[in-house]
Amino acid sequence: MGAVRIGGQPKWHFRFVPWFNADTFLDFLIQLIRYYGGTKIHLITDNVPYHKCPKVWEWLQGKEHLIELHFLPGYAPKLNAVEYVWKKTKKTMTHNRYFSRFADLKAALARRFNRFQGNPASLRTTVPHFA
Repeated sequence: MGAVRIGGQPKWHFRFVPWFNADTFLDFLIQLIRYYGGTKIHLITDNVPYHKCPKVWEWLQGKEHLIELHFLPGYAPKLNAVEYVWKKTKKTMTHNRYFSRFADLKAALARRFNRFQGNPASLRTTVPHFA
């Protein structure tokens, strides 16, 4: 899972998860809330069902001062900044490459993600919204 903060100080957040569901999404939201330490997060997300399920809505109750989810219109990936990060990651790390072990794929992804974290300027060139 991943999220990108846009603006003057871009930031990349990621979390490897065994599967995508409400529980792993909530774990990611908790990670973001802890990182931003009380600063309200406006998270723009797509409409995948586990982002909108009752378990997530219930968890969000009472946390409106910490996080608010905003949903993109259907089929609008160009409006989602994180999609540009996924595209560059695929192009530079996984496209047309064979990984004989899942651990090798995960290591390649971690290298790319760590570069984004260590070099926020690279996010400005990856996500057109920074320009």
